[in-house]
Amino acid sequence: MVGERVILARLRREDIPELTRYFQNLELSTYLGGSGVSYSLEDEQAYFESISRNNPAHVTFGVYERDGGRLIGGVDLHDINHRHGTAELGVSIHDPACWSGGFGSEATRLMVEYGVFHLGLHNILLKVFSFNTRAIRAYEKVGFEVCGRRTGTVRLGGQRYDTVFMEITANRVDMSALQAQITLLK
Repeated sequence: MVGERVILARLRREDIPELTRYFQNLELSTYLGGSGVSYSLEDEQAYFESISRNNPAHVTFGVYERDGGRLIGGVDLHDINHRHGTAELGVSIHDPACWSGGFGSEATRLMVEYGVFHLGLHNILLKVFSFNTRAIRAYEKVGFEVCGRRTGTVRLGGQRYDTVFMEITANRVDMSALQAQITLLK
C-alpha cells in the first residue's frame, strides 16, 4: 500500500534491530499500554516470528517512509472476523521525530482502505488512551468516531485515564484511490 509519504509493507527480518531501538523508548511504550516497559532484541525477534506466519485473523505491516524506505512504525488489523466483517486496528509511529507529522494518519487511512477493500471489512474498531490526544486527532482525521469509553482503565503517574473506543465503518471510507488503481490494471 503506497501513500504520499508512507508505504505499508511486510516487516523484514533486518528491521528487528531498529524495532528494538524504538521499543527502548518508554514514552512510546506508555502510549501503547506498556508503561515503564522496554523490549529486548529477543522480545522483538519473538514478535517478528509471531507476525511472520500467515494468520487469517491478523495482518501486520511495517510503516516505511516513502522517500528512503526507512522503517518508522507499524500497523495491524487483528481479531479479524471474516464472517462478520470486523477487526481491530493498532497503529504506532515508532520514531518520535515523525510524531505529529501526518505519518500516523496516512498509515491509518491506508490500513483502513486495505481492510475494507481487500478483506471486505465493514467495521474497524480501535482503542486509545484518553491522554493520547495526538493519536485521537489523527484517527478523527481518517474518519474514526468515538463510540464509547471505559472509565479509569489506565493508571499512570498516580492518575487514572479512560480507554477511548473509536470506530469507522465501510460507508465512511473513500475507496476512490484504490478503485482507480484497479481500473489502471485492466
